[in-house]
Amino acid sequence: MKLQLTKDKTIEIKFPSGGGAKSAGDITGIELFAPGETGCPAVRLIRKKKGWHIAATGFVKSPDGELPMRWEDTPHQPIWEMPREFTSPHAALAANSPMATFAQSTADAVVQDMMSGLPAQDIKSALSEKTSLDGKKRFGIKRDQPAAQPQKPATTPEASAHRPEFPEAGKPVSENGRRFVVRPMAEENFHLCASLPEFQTLWLSRLLPEGKRPTASSIQVSESALMASILLQPEFIAADGSALAIFARPDSTYLAGYKKGEPVLWRRCPGVGGTLAMRETVRATLGLDEELVDSVLNESLIDPRPALEPFVRPILGQLSLSLDYLAGKHGLKFDHAFLMGIGAGAAHWSAYAEESLHLKLLSPDPFEGLVVDKGVDSGNASRQLVALGAAIAGMEATT
Repeated sequence: MKLQLTKDKTIEIKFPSGGGAKSAGDITGIELFAPGETGCPAVRLIRKKKGWHIAATGFVKSPDGELPMRWEDTPHQPIWEMPREFTSPHAALAANSPMATFAQSTADAVVQDMMSGLPAQDIKSALSEKTSLDGKKRFGIKRDQPAAQPQKPATTPEASAHRPEFPEAGKPVSENGRRFVVRPMAEENFHLCASLPEFQTLWLSRLLPEGKRPTASSIQVSESALMASILLQPEFIAADGSALAIFARPDSTYLAGYKKGEPVLWRRCPGVGGTLAMRETVRATLGLDEELVDSVLNESLIDPRPALEPFVRPILGQLSLSLDYLAGKHGLKFDHAFLMGIGAGAAHWSAYAEESLHLKLLSPDPFEGLVVDKGVDSGNASRQLVALGAAIAGMEATT
């Protein structure tokens, strides 16, 4: 889905896809402003004779400056050069922004979102609420309410008089300073909608220096990249692209459903945090030091289940609703689901799911199905899901 930003600058916003287009053979996926991270997770994929290889992984130093929250800030443009191991021809940038939208919506909700502008008071409110654990402002932490909630319509007479047309499938449109891309889902009148302020898209597209590798060929919102991160999993491919997945992020937890490689469900678990909240719950309940949390979650004489249960139960409730929805609307029945992004404690999640839902949770290595080149560190794979998904989704980008 190409976006013409300037006279000579074209980039793409990608949705997760089952393939079919000509692939880029060498691409680096990068997550910007990742919650809980001091650097940017990055994964480089190269197509070779034996399939896709992971040629490099790591955490790249964040670009100077911050993701702009106003048009007036875009001229302050940093130039961000990649380390040598990530200088592929193409780069897929996945951005965490409190002003981004990625949601399963109805046509009316999408149009209402298109009618809303970017009022200064909403930006100020977003900034004041998005703080990291150390009190510093971060742009990677999502809004507290699900993105599917429509924003307030623009109140100016000019904006109120204009009702935007619902965009054609996959055709990017611009409304009130935002770029929108909409993709139909299998259920009638439901759509997957992605939007990002135009000034943030422009800032991201100019981040990497012209004439040097890599070139920013794909710009994505982080949730879209996350949804694409399992598309090369052997179990996903063996199931013909039909699956249910739980994605645990540092600040939130999402559920995704797929039917023959196409998205049919996307929702954020309301009122539930992510892996940072899970770890803090275990630490505080059991009175542990931070460095002991992983060992207690994975292998310890201390039982963490009493601390984990209040956190996991609401997620399993949403999982049950999602199973019913997929069975009733799409005829999909699952005896297992993917659990992605959990670095420690996955076995306990699986035990709860078996007890309450008779559902097996699979927690594969995110790099499973890919060839990890010699010398590449694959130990942080759960923290690089978005970067991996960005590279997978950006494979089809053409320049």
